[in-house]
Amino acid sequence: MARKISLNIDDRLYAKLESHAHKNGESVQDFLVRAVCDALDMWDDFYDYDETMDKKDSCPKMSFFVNG
Repeated sequence: MARKISLNIDDRLYAKLESHAHKNGESVQDFLVRAVCDALDMWDDFYDYDETMDKKDSCPKMSFFVNG
């Protein structure tokens, strides 16, 4: 089941996220999804290294709604 996550981000932080995302050729949405997936992969690697070897490069489909 898909879940929606709404984020309230102050203007200065949003500008930094947007700048960083554009440097990588991404939208803010894509940047957030990639960052969350990377963090989940690192969490899995840290706590359960053997099981994550089969799950590499699999990321659930997720999206964020950011008012900009």
